[in-house]
Amino acid sequence: MTAKILARASGAEDVSAGDAVLAKISFLTCLDGQTFIDTFRDRGLKVWDPKKIIFCFDHMFQPDWMKVQAVTEHPKIRSFAKEQGIPEENIYDLGRNGISHQIPVEHGWALPGTVCIGADTQSSTMGATNCLALPALFGVDPIIITGDMWMIVPECIRITLTGAFPRGVNGKDFVYRLIADLGEVAQGRVIEFDGPGVLNLSMDMRLAIANGSVQIGALTIIFPADEVLLDYIQPRAREAFAPVEADPDAEYVAHFEYDLSCIRPLVAGPDQIELVRPLDDVMGLAVDAAYVGSCSSGRLSDLALAADILRGRQVHPTVRLVVTPISAETYCEASRTGILQDLVDAGATVTQPGCGACYSGNLSPLKLSDGERCISTSVETLRGRMGSKESEIILANAAVVAASAVAGRIIDPARLPAPEEALI
Repeated sequence: MTAKILARASGAEDVSAGDAVLAKISFLTCLDGQTFIDTFRDRGLKVWDPKKIIFCFDHMFQPDWMKVQAVTEHPKIRSFAKEQGIPEENIYDLGRNGISHQIPVEHGWALPGTVCIGADTQSSTMGATNCLALPALFGVDPIIITGDMWMIVPECIRITLTGAFPRGVNGKDFVYRLIADLGEVAQGRVIEFDGPGVLNLSMDMRLAIANGSVQIGALTIIFPADEVLLDYIQPRAREAFAPVEADPDAEYVAHFEYDLSCIRPLVAGPDQIELVRPLDDVMGLAVDAAYVGSCSSGRLSDLALAADILRGRQVHPTVRLVVTPISAETYCEASRTGILQDLVDAGATVTQPGCGACYSGNLSPLKLSDGERCISTSVETLRGRMGSKESEIILANAAVVAASAVAGRIIDPARLPAPEEALI
């Protein structure tokens, strides 16, 4: 799939791993803190196509320590867009905002068979839509001027999926499994999925798995275009698209097979994402805070999973539980379906969409103090990521986080007393 996308984007008849190509990108998605704006203004530069640049307000939507950016960055983006002729609808501001690699999927920018670039490390998330989604880790300036990107066609790893996740297991658990299993194998390569198990993955699950590319060590992740994707993307697509599929004899440097029914809840951290362990290894550890959100979670299925656990229960009095939807669309749907009400009734604090507590620059109600431990669905477990460098972050799926918020300690959701038992 990778080679076919890059051949199409570069106008070549065929390309192979190791070839150098100049690929035309479909669009560039930017978060709300971009140094290239000053460069463009200082040098009088113009973007290659104003209609293909989007800004998503996510990281600095509620600034804390970045008070200067709080009053300058968003107005700067709005004025830059006007100067460059970028349409107003391309600025995902208050009421439409969300994380910069979720918005392009929800709003039909990230389409099958295209090359999609994001100015954020987790931009591989968009690969769930059968596109080659890459983070612009070395700066967006040359890309945004030309609309092209030089790259070497990468090697690919094939992962064949069968089965379906058990209840209470989701894409985050599978990402942790891949982090533990692939080690050096994935470094700088693209992971391509296939197999009958893919059909059992919802779009939310695919997005969560694709989001884990950087943590796994891969360049990016691509899912095939099947009926699940097409049913999702066709009513959202902003233009016509042509999916790609791998040839039966496509060459891969490695091939792995996973039965999704065998995946169990895993945790990662603290401090190092590579520290992946079974949930049982951390059972009973007390928690001071719990968080459901970030670009690895925060989708409707994550919020629903947490709400299922919390319904009829109460957050432990010593625990602060914060929930941040990944986007305005997700927030609205969670409100419409009663999910937000279940969360609030249980004692959770629900914030506006965006990165939330996962990124310490946000004025989130959840900030960790010295010695505190947080059980979180966040994308990172780095020391100091959510507050004090003397705090501890352990990552898990939304069901485990919600259950732990109720128990006041890390617990398997299956071991929680029934709501009526908890009230006796």
